[in-house]
Amino acid sequence: MSRQQAHKEQALVKMLRYVLGVAPAEFGLLPDEAGWVSVKELLAALHQEEGWRHLRQGMLADAANRLAPELIELADNRLRCAQRSYPPPDYEAQPPAHLYLGARRKAWPVMHKRGLEAGPGGRPWLLAADPDRALSLGRRRDPEPMLVTVQAQPAAEQGAAFAAWGEYFLCEWAPAACLMGPPVEEAPPAKKPVAKAPPAKEAGPALPPPGTLPGSFILTAEDVEKPYKRKGISKDIAWKRERRKGRKRG
Repeated sequence: MSRQQAHKEQALVKMLRYVLGVAPAEFGLLPDEAGWVSVKELLAALHQEEGWRHLRQGMLADAANRLAPELIELADNRLRCAQRSYPPPDYEAQPPAHLYLGARRKAWPVMHKRGLEAGPGGRPWLLAADPDRALSLGRRRDPEPMLVTVQAQPAAEQGAAFAAWGEYFLCEWAPAACLMGPPVEEAPPAKKPVAKAPPAKEAGPALPPPGTLPGSFILTAEDVEKPYKRKGISKDIAWKRERRKGRKRG
């Protein structure tokens, strides 16, 4: 192994030790109670750091399985450091008047109606005191996040709790009335579908004018009422026919 490769591997272990064991809040990460951080969140955070955009999931697995298995643990697509020294959240800290969240575009209409709600397992939201920092966190989930402002004091008066986490604040719930963000366009009521008329049948070939086909003739009203008056048709009367037969027998 070259010195350059050995140096890169040592730097990776050192970085993971610092991010997962010393200062996860500095990178906008919130480990669970057992210290675990999802691989996806860890990669998203480190990809925003200069010099670590090349980091891949396989390199994290190599750090846990080969480079420092006694220090870095990997299980169920989560990583943690066996030696952790970061402080717990501070629920005594007072938040500033305004906190900020970089929300996903699809999530903001829901927040606008229901407010902030804890994620799976009661996971709190990570709010920043600086709009740019909030948008930087939001870009990990959406390339164009929406900036949402949380009015901390009115929210606290309605029961919201805030805990300092490094330069961030944790919040599990905040009422919708205390959130400010871009206007939400309400979708117009759905229109009933209009039944389409069946397509018109294509007309067949045009017939030639009457009397133009060979052997055809035009039938008139006189032909219908007195057909025997037509030229070449004799009137056949029953009593005349019997009289002719009698003459022949006589």
